[in-house]
Amino acid sequence: MSILRLPLPEKLNQRLTLAARRSGKTPARFVRETVEARLAKADLPLTEGPSLYARSRDLCGSVSGGPRDLASNKKHLNGYGAWKR
Repeated sequence: MSILRLPLPEKLNQRLTLAARRSGKTPARFVRETVEARLAKADLPLTEGPSLYARSRDLCGSVSGGPRDLASNKKHLNGYGAWKR
């Protein structure tokens, strides 16, 4: 486990100590659990590296032909998914 040293203003340190005491945890455990919960809500990517867009951006516009209204005209969806039945 690595250690993070973080300077806190005195009032924030007092609030942290009080919140940890009320929850029955040490300040370190309280901070760890709070950071874990916040990161879980942040919806960050689980892997590092380029996104799918970054990896495939050179493919955008590389196909010529096809209907211009493919994304907006529902008639192109006729029969789509029929193979599942």
